[in-house]
Amino acid sequence: MKGAKALACVRQAADPRPALRSRRASRLPKPADGQRKNGRRQLFDLHSWLGFHLALIMALVLATGTIATISHEIDWLIQDDMRVKPDGEKVSWGNLERAILDARPGATLAGIEAMEGDHFAYRATVYDAYGRRTFVHVNQWTGEVTGATHPLTVQRVFRDLHRYLFMPNYIGLPLVTSLAFVLAFSLYTGLKTARNWKTLMFRLRTGSGMRVMIGDGHKAAGLWASWFFVVIIVTGIWYLLEFGVGIGMKMTDADLSDMRPRLSQERVASFETVIKDRSFDEVVEAAHTAYPGLSITQIRAPISASAPFVVQGMVGNPFIRERANAVYLDPETLDVIQIHRAKEFPLFFYLHEWADPLHFGFFGGLPTKLIWFAFGTAMTGLSLTGVWLTGKRLRVVGPSKIQFATMPVLVVSMVFATSWYDRLQGPFVPEVEQMLPLQVLPDGTVAALHIASDKAGEAAGLVRLTLTSDHGRPAVKSITTQIGDIEADQRVRLVGRTVEARLLYDPAWVEKNALISFELTYLNGDTNTLTWR
Repeated sequence: MKGAKALACVRQAADPRPALRSRRASRLPKPADGQRKNGRRQLFDLHSWLGFHLALIMALVLATGTIATISHEIDWLIQDDMRVKPDGEKVSWGNLERAILDARPGATLAGIEAMEGDHFAYRATVYDAYGRRTFVHVNQWTGEVTGATHPLTVQRVFRDLHRYLFMPNYIGLPLVTSLAFVLAFSLYTGLKTARNWKTLMFRLRTGSGMRVMIGDGHKAAGLWASWFFVVIIVTGIWYLLEFGVGIGMKMTDADLSDMRPRLSQERVASFETVIKDRSFDEVVEAAHTAYPGLSITQIRAPISASAPFVVQGMVGNPFIRERANAVYLDPETLDVIQIHRAKEFPLFFYLHEWADPLHFGFFGGLPTKLIWFAFGTAMTGLSLTGVWLTGKRLRVVGPSKIQFATMPVLVVSMVFATSWYDRLQGPFVPEVEQMLPLQVLPDGTVAALHIASDKAGEAAGLVRLTLTSDHGRPAVKSITTQIGDIEADQRVRLVGRTVEARLLYDPAWVEKNALISFELTYLNGDTNTLTWR
């Protein structure tokens, strides 16, 4: 009898089924009866639990952030038009402006910016007649346009995926930044459970099996990357804090208007019906006069009725984002509206401008980017090897319940990716547009009405009004549209020299030869009416 019991115990100990039951375990196995875990063991189990069950989303965020660090350089390798050879002195911003407008007749120039270094062409953002955005690259050494590219770049894909998983900002950003706390717990538990740091940092046993070798590599990489963990954790929590502060300010009706200057209401009301153009050379001269020592890296043209010219650049400190030092100029007179000097910012806003350079490592150019990329790769590897090591230790095969629970986040991310992609494509462009006879207003503004249809000539339910001036921007505040018996206030989109208003309608509402009219209201209160039949 005793022999039979002993044999049964031996068979039970050899039975692999208890181990197989851990394949779908959602938590670490409990200790044996009578065994109590000490503090170090509990921290180790917490370390393993976090790394194993949150691996899917954590690895995605770490990997995309790592690639985002050098994403501009990846675009540079892919796109020939981004590559230039430094040669002599750079041409003026005004020459770049003229070259871009000559190469893209009828386009609206929204701004020009310097890129990552002297071997990168400058990049201009332009909009076509339909409002679709395109990047145009121009050689800053010769003034020649080198090519154009769609805004769907490697940099845009990985930066947006890393920042908010393609989701709306108010969902994705707090979700991603909250992972900084997971990293903090992982770092703390990993350091507390690692013994003999000096030995572990340099030990890699290659002759004791794959599990031992990967385990040694995991521990060594974690210790060497500890400082990098701290940087990413602190900046990640800071992003979450910024998000919370922004929500709080909206709830209390506060704003950041003092940090984003606009023209005063009195100045806006004083504009004539057309706001006269100023060249980029004039803008640069006014900015240098207002802010000596500003090394200009970007000029943004006004994109709304109350927006100024914005000239941004660097002033010494490489840890501060370029936008922190800027001059805001009246779009017509070039009078200074406000000057931003990073060193004069309140503490919160000053720290705000440190976050991106530290998080992505671009404060020192390509050398620091490569360092951040290397340690980002190590962090991603730690996430993946941690899963493998825990799976081997617990004999787990397949995802756990908690890993399954995080998968919907990835599914939702891919669903939102479709709308994110559509936004990058820009406004809807009809198959065919019929343009009715042009009308010229007293101030020289040319009004064009476009009626959309399909290839068969059937109305597509879209009319588009554009107002263009050769010597400036039409200062239109609002447009009221009436088609037949339908009247609606239209959203006015102002970019550069073109004002556009679109109206979607049901073709059945409009009889043949129906009257279409637009009432224009200008910033100064003047009105005008346009009518087509």
